[in-house]
Amino acid sequence: METNTILQNDSLWSGLQKFSLDSPDVDLPFSKKLAKEENWTLDFTKKAIEEYKKFVYLCCILPNGASPSETVDKVWHMHLMYTQNYWEEFCPEILKRKLHHHPSKGGVAEKSRHKKWFVDTLAGYREIFNQDAPNDIWNNNVKPSGLSWFKRLKLVPFFALLLMMTSCLGEVINTLAAMIVLVISIFFLLGFFSWIFGGTITKNPKNGNNTNSDGGSCATTGGSCSGGGSCGGGCGGCGGCGGCGG
Repeated sequence: METNTILQNDSLWSGLQKFSLDSPDVDLPFSKKLAKEENWTLDFTKKAIEEYKKFVYLCCILPNGASPSETVDKVWHMHLMYTQNYWEEFCPEILKRKLHHHPSKGGVAEKSRHKKWFVDTLAGYREIFNQDAPNDIWNNNVKPSGLSWFKRLKLVPFFALLLMMTSCLGEVINTLAAMIVLVISIFFLLGFFSWIFGGTITKNPKNGNNTNSDGGSCATTGGSCSGGGSCGGGCGGCGGCGGCGG
């Protein structure tokens, strides 16, 4: 990762660069688990983790903290799940302070605030790292893993079976239609012969008007639940760290 002279002499930055999210003694380390769950390539995952470290650095040095992109936020969320690593090692030993995740409270004003916050974060990124934030990480253009094509191929037998069922269904529908036409024709012929030979059918309606339709109008009371688990309509503007106060 390219660094300028100021960053090379910064103890916080040096600590972040040396810190590894992957434990050496596990079969499924952090990076592979993240790549698997997000369907990312390992190269893209490695880059996302590097950008996550840059985001954390911005959180700690910018006056108003920083706001992550959707991709960076996914790395952050995964890291927060490793509670022991995050709260007992990363924050106290590397950052020397607590770094909390503040989700958006929702609403138009909050969305506007996060949008400005994100723009300020990109400006801070440019100023600190002397380069623009990479589009594939900070503009949410996530590269899918090559495995996604393999997963799509698994759907081919399903669609083939569906096509066969549709073909068979067409034959069944044609058979049912022919049977219905036959039944209607038989009833029509019976009625015709009955009329020819003078057969009559009489109805004896009851006296009086029966106006009771016994109809009912059923109204259901719908409940509307609003959950607060979202980050303002997408985690692209999750709250950052608010200055990364200790």
